Amino acid sequence: MAPTLGSSIYWLETARRDPGPSLAGRLEVDVAVVGGGYTGLWTAYHLLLEEPALRVAVLEQETIGFGASGRNGGFAMTLLDMSLAHLRRNHGDERARAAHRAVADSVDEIGEAVERHAIECEWRHGGLLVVATNAGQQRRIDDDLDAAEALGLDGFTRLSADDAQARVHSPTYHGGLHETHCGVLHPAKLAVGLADVVAGLGAQVFEQTGVTDIEESGSRLRVATAGGEVVADQVVLATNAWAAESERLGRRIVPLYTYIALTEPLTDAQWDDVGWDDHCGIEDKRNYVHYYRRTLDGRILWGGSDGIIYPRGAIAARHDRNDEVFAGLQRTFRRTFPQLDRVRFTHHWGGPVGITVSFLPLFGSLLDGRLHYGVGYNGHGVAPSHTGGKVLRDKVLGRRSELTELCFVDAVEPTFPPEPLRFVGAALTRRALLRQDAQLDAGRSTGEMDPLLLRAMKQLG
Repeated sequence: MAPTLGSSIYWLETARRDPGPSLAGRLEVDVAVVGGGYTGLWTAYHLLLEEPALRVAVLEQETIGFGASGRNGGFAMTLLDMSLAHLRRNHGDERARAAHRAVADSVDEIGEAVERHAIECEWRHGGLLVVATNAGQQRRIDDDLDAAEALGLDGFTRLSADDAQARVHSPTYHGGLHETHCGVLHPAKLAVGLADVVAGLGAQVFEQTGVTDIEESGSRLRVATAGGEVVADQVVLATNAWAAESERLGRRIVPLYTYIALTEPLTDAQWDDVGWDDHCGIEDKRNYVHYYRRTLDGRILWGGSDGIIYPRGAIAARHDRNDEVFAGLQRTFRRTFPQLDRVRFTHHWGGPVGITVSFLPLFGSLLDGRLHYGVGYNGHGVAPSHTGGKVLRDKVLGRRSELTELCFVDAVEPTFPPEPLRFVGAALTRRALLRQDAQLDAGRSTGEMDPLLLRAMKQLG
């Protein structure tokens, strides 16, 4: 049975495959991984490379890559927290440096794994171009560059307005930076390719296998599904935004829907007008960023602009499309590239990302170290999920490492308030963030986040 989708999702359309079997009956394993996205698949991958004899089962309630792993913009980038400057301010130099370098290593290692296993996911390591479209955004870029210098991080280059516009012809660019640690890819093809690799290493991968309960069963854990059960020594929960629906993690994460629009393929003349001849990813410095990149078949993917938390944190197919956000995406695209005002859009889709109070992913353990979790990438999970897979590997194997000491592992995790306060707070925070974006464009904001707004974001999501 095909999964229910509320929109036409280009990545999933172009990575179609027959789903794997569903679980039927009873299965005993060493490790059960709940979730067939990047976090679960990378965890299984790293475990089996380290301990090939482990019995590992991956359980996905829909199909591989159904969630954020198959719908995202395809940026493998280093962003943690709201920015590098915020990461340094909130966690200090040593911990910020370690976290950034761990994820930068993952960018390289994803490329190496793709090459080693011949995963055809259109990987291009073209770096990240961060652009400022007003003076306030430029201040934010300057803060990140200052943080990178203070932390001794390599790969960051300052760009003038002329430098940025020479790379990509947009009259909106005031300046920017280029970071080398970023690649772009076809996200759904990475997910399905990685699932095939994991299966080849010995994991059992089950699709359309929704987990209904995880409970203690003596010294082991029982994972109940509609068609059977898995009994495991340890379980990894890797469901990202869907963790908001779980009893154990529901207050630590909230689903926020973000959206993408995709153009028709551009002609050679149109690409000449844009001057964008490499495969760098691009982001601006709004609160609700715009992010965009080329696809291998000559389209421009244009995402961001807004984010919506629906009442009661609902995750539903009807939210996969939002025509109001789609209209806004088209407007901002044409403002950025007026030379492409006649280009049509062929696709529009969205999906939930997991937002945390700290704006960092959450990794930890429950049930005396038998249930481990990795969730909440705040919309930038392609590379951190690879890092997280290594963290979860080390947790399952019961060892301490530099990875298990990262600032987002076993941290004190503040929680969101219960409904309806969470939804009310989220709506007010969204309005304030969009208002500041408008003020930035009008030159009425310096780009510094208001302390009261920042506190509200961290308390209410």
